[in-house]
Amino acid sequence: MNWKPSPNFNSREGHKVEAVVLHIGEGTLGKQEPTLGAINSHFKNESSQVSAHYGIGYNGEIDQYVKEENSAWHAGIVDRPTWKLLKPKKNPNHYTIGIEHEGYFRDEWPETQKKASVDLIRDICLRWKIPIDREHIIGHYEIKASKPNCPAKDKRIIDELVERAKPVELKIEELKKVQINLLRRILSVLQEKLSLLLNRKT
Repeated sequence: MNWKPSPNFNSREGHKVEAVVLHIGEGTLGKQEPTLGAINSHFKNESSQVSAHYGIGYNGEIDQYVKEENSAWHAGIVDRPTWKLLKPKKNPNHYTIGIEHEGYFRDEWPETQKKASVDLIRDICLRWKIPIDREHIIGHYEIKASKPNCPAKDKRIIDELVERAKPVELKIEELKKVQINLLRRILSVLQEKLSLLLNRKT
């Protein structure tokens, strides 16, 4: 992890971190080539008025720009949001952590970048006690509709990162729930069949 401080941040004003917002470089830089170096320069520039907590390169390199206890300026503009946990009249920057990713929104993410993102998401969520699910790990587009492809055109990338970020213990618990629900359905079917058989005999 490389510390590359950005001047673009402020206080969380007492808010607790409750979610992670994923971004893509193309959505942040516009026409400029969305390399990690360009992202770093953009966030270092005070006049850009933009930052994120982290940036992840194609090769899995992770740069940090803003400390997690502070608000980075990555998702403060709310535009036709679809995120269910959005707090009315509260700046989302105050209770989220932003992760930028090198690249274009149409591109397939390299495995090295995916793995780094997964590991970072898991680490953040475990430290801040954030549930690892799609309600708490979101794309920027869910806050700002005018960025429909941030972090990617194919939104399944977010589902993949979330699933892979879940600790083994959580995956086992989810598997148990699926098994229990399946057994309940089987039991219900058997009870119906038994009831039919008993009714026929009477």
